[in-house]
Amino acid sequence: MKEKDREIIISGYGPDETNGTSIGLFTLSAGLKFEELLWNDCIDSPSFLCTYHDMCFGIREASKDASIVCYEKTDTGYVLRDEIMLEGGGLCHITYQPKSQVLYCSFYMTGHIAAVKVKDYHFSNIVSFIKLKPEEEKDITRAHCCVLEPSGTSVFVSNIALDRIYIFESLDGTLIPNPYCEFIQLPKGIGPRHLKFHPLLNFLYLITEYSNEIYVFLYEKAENSPKLTVIQNISTLEENYPKESYGSSLDISKDGRFLYAANRGANTITVYEVGASGLLTKIQEVPCGGNWPRHIALTNDDSGLMVCNQYSNEVVIFRLDDKKGILLDITDRKFFYKPSYIEEIKG
Repeated sequence: MKEKDREIIISGYGPDETNGTSIGLFTLSAGLKFEELLWNDCIDSPSFLCTYHDMCFGIREASKDASIVCYEKTDTGYVLRDEIMLEGGGLCHITYQPKSQVLYCSFYMTGHIAAVKVKDYHFSNIVSFIKLKPEEEKDITRAHCCVLEPSGTSVFVSNIALDRIYIFESLDGTLIPNPYCEFIQLPKGIGPRHLKFHPLLNFLYLITEYSNEIYVFLYEKAENSPKLTVIQNISTLEENYPKESYGSSLDISKDGRFLYAANRGANTITVYEVGASGLLTKIQEVPCGGNWPRHIALTNDDSGLMVCNQYSNEVVIFRLDDKKGILLDITDRKFFYKPSYIEEIKG
């Protein structure tokens, strides 16, 4: 691969009937344009991925039993090395913890979370499988996202139905409810969806699906007792937006100065400036370039924002202003059937 080549991996709710692709690896030019298709695969509904060095983990999202897969990177693309079935329904999100070599999994339909050990590109054993239970059995529970404390052992899990952020300790991958604070209860009906830590400061950001907001938390940890304090909640939509919209995903620049949020329904991307206090100031909201922006991700150099527009079967790339952080022109569009995840592979 030439030094200037960069690689982008995309997945979605395929495969489509035309070319049978549900995961694709592409080169990206210096001008933020898709070039060569290096590799593709056609497993069913790999709606979320995560990568680490030469490993790529994926899911097969299903309403009942689902599975996780592990690929190994080679000179010609990726080779599938292992797959295991998991009992929870609606597997929707995965996160890899390199230190303990564990893949954490979240299940939307059943409210389970799992921790699976990884060794030599294979899943060696399931070390935790926990259901986030509501107080009343009749209530719905939906785990949606796990994120890792940047420099610690805590795992944070959003539950979109119970309006909670759960906190677990995980020294060796085994998930143990934090004895000092099992969960943070948020206002009913907001639908906490995806979480993202500030890359440099002790702030945690949450995008909500139903109330279309970003919640900003001050994160403090003393003597193993985590504390999340809400210091701001700010809308992702224009004032008095009259139609239905659902927050989806967010990303933050490597220097922590700008945060980006996607709105499905309104079909916009909202940009915020991040202050030294962690607080957000909305500076832009622009059309997403398609329909239903399910997932967004910054390029590794923060020069572009990549958007998976699920219902218009297209990925678009926006050029960013490197000083102001705002979205400029769309540099390229790539057909991809029901895209739901995109990432630039770290070199």
